[in-house]
Amino acid sequence: MKLSRMTLALLCLCWSALSIAHTHLLESVPSNGSQLAEPPHGFVLRFAKPVHLTALNLQRGTDATQKLGPLPAAEAAEFTLPAPPLASGVYTLSWRSVGEDGHVMSGKLQFTIR
Repeated sequence: MKLSRMTLALLCLCWSALSIAHTHLLESVPSNGSQLAEPPHGFVLRFAKPVHLTALNLQRGTDATQKLGPLPAAEAAEFTLPAPPLASGVYTLSWRSVGEDGHVMSGKLQFTIR
């Protein structure tokens, strides 16, 4: 019984250490859920730690997904990329990155241009 508790405690400790090692998106411009009067000139993604940005896609409603790029080759904690010309509508910006630990992370954010 004592060995089981120690094993469980060790597993929890290791799991929490691994979770802390992964980075996450701190903020974005535009922010998730934002309502914009004018289209953004660019997109900013700010991460907790440097990552390698491997994909950035934009989709308006049910239109085809558009790959954005070129993506920066170097790792960074913040990326600023130009936005293509955008019309009114609801957009989903999706990203994928790889952290220094090799962990692949992805996410999506939505914004609306009125």
